[in-house]
Amino acid sequence: MARVIFISLYDRNAYGIRLMSALLKQNGHTCNIIFLKKYKTSRTFQVDSNAEAYPWIGIHKNGRPFKYASNSLISEKELSLLSQTIDKIQPDLVGITVNTPLRTHAKKVTLFLKKKFHFPVIWGGFDPTVNPYDCIKYCDYACIGEGESTILAIASQIDSGNSLKTIGNLCFLENGISTVNQCYPLDQNLDKIPWRDNSPEGKFLIEDDRLIENEVGLNDKKGKIYQVMSSRGCPNSCSYCCEASFKKLYGGERFLRRRSPDDVVNELAEVKKKFNIEAVQFEDEIFSVNVKWLESFVPLYNKNVDLPFTAYLYPSNNIPRSLKLLKEAGLNYCCLSLQSGSERINRNIFERPFSKKLFLKTAHLCRELEIPFYTDIITYNPCEDEKDLKETLNVLVQINGAFNIAVNKLFILPNTRISQIFQQNNIALELVKQNELLFNYYSRLFWIAALANRPARLVSIIEKFKIFRKYPKYLNPQIIEFGLHPILSSSSALFSILPEEVKYSRKVVRLKRTLKKYLG
Repeated sequence: MARVIFISLYDRNAYGIRLMSALLKQNGHTCNIIFLKKYKTSRTFQVDSNAEAYPWIGIHKNGRPFKYASNSLISEKELSLLSQTIDKIQPDLVGITVNTPLRTHAKKVTLFLKKKFHFPVIWGGFDPTVNPYDCIKYCDYACIGEGESTILAIASQIDSGNSLKTIGNLCFLENGISTVNQCYPLDQNLDKIPWRDNSPEGKFLIEDDRLIENEVGLNDKKGKIYQVMSSRGCPNSCSYCCEASFKKLYGGERFLRRRSPDDVVNELAEVKKKFNIEAVQFEDEIFSVNVKWLESFVPLYNKNVDLPFTAYLYPSNNIPRSLKLLKEAGLNYCCLSLQSGSERINRNIFERPFSKKLFLKTAHLCRELEIPFYTDIITYNPCEDEKDLKETLNVLVQINGAFNIAVNKLFILPNTRISQIFQQNNIALELVKQNELLFNYYSRLFWIAALANRPARLVSIIEKFKIFRKYPKYLNPQIIEFGLHPILSSSSALFSILPEEVKYSRKVVRLKRTLKKYLG
């Protein structure tokens, strides 16, 4: 039977890999998983000395940028440990899940393996699906779309000694020409797919120049949190999202599919008993999309699992009923994504349905039901003007703090719909640099609107003083979180960080006096 190794970069949850591992084992094959580095964030930007700029950037609550996912480079020692582990197992092939921001790391690992070994290296995941012709330059095969049927076909071909070039979903180079095989149909019955492989056997973690065998960590989150998906697909087709590319790939097939409530609850009940988990994180694109499903799921979940959980929601006409059901089941935190408060940006650039009224209604319902939430913002978008930024700020202010947000710099996944929009209109991300100060200023105002208890008044006061538009780096939203009053009354630290040429200007003095009056 086939011997397969999967490598997961910066992700111990590795949901897709764990599903395929369970499927291979169910069919008699051998599968090992190597988790190469943990998921962390960093305020440094170095990925590799000769690498392209890292695109996955967020804005911290202190107003400064930070880097998602990749906190540290893969060292030579860690590559050596990877080589030793693979050499002991002697696999027939290695599969690597690749997303676009981490492609630099995947390239480094793949080139290292190809110098050391002769087995095929297959890339799968979002990046090969959206960018197969780019990815195939570095690996032997790129798997497009969902991989369960493909990995079983690969294992079968290895057993029989036949070529992999006839297998569905695979892209490969032959005589310098790219070939993409037709995709297998989507699995419509998700219950037939085995639950993710959570066993410690055959799991390895390489981190901090050390190798840990029989790795038991289910993810990189703090505490005993279990990540699971009850569905696949998304009802929306947002231009920036790889889900839209998946949907286009499988045009004509039912794309949004869901496991039965019984199957989801049975998995969670078993995991709770076996691993003593304390919370669940549902990774569905939109967990609240089907009220009838929730009506069946909630009583089963309460009876057999009864753990707090988090989920991704989306404002819809049925959201009042959905939220009450989710609250009853134990929803204790959720993501309610905004992306932009501008109707124009959502409609023309992001191509996502958006209703300001419905979004605010959902946010206020979460407040009434005492369900904490955070929202995602996508900004540093060259298509945004100040009116668009003001509209986003206005929505955040109307939520009327305090809540959490994730402010993200827009990056363009190649071959997505938004990349076509930019190309057709000759728009370049580099244009953001022309208005960098403006974006820096508003990203800080976004955070202040989320952190302040009375955001409308505080934001209006800050907006009156143009000095922060000129020097946004001196506007630190995190001060709001710790409380302005003790800081101002004790040390005036808010103003001590300003440059000398503006520290004692009339406008700064007025700002300090006004804020003290505002804070009582």
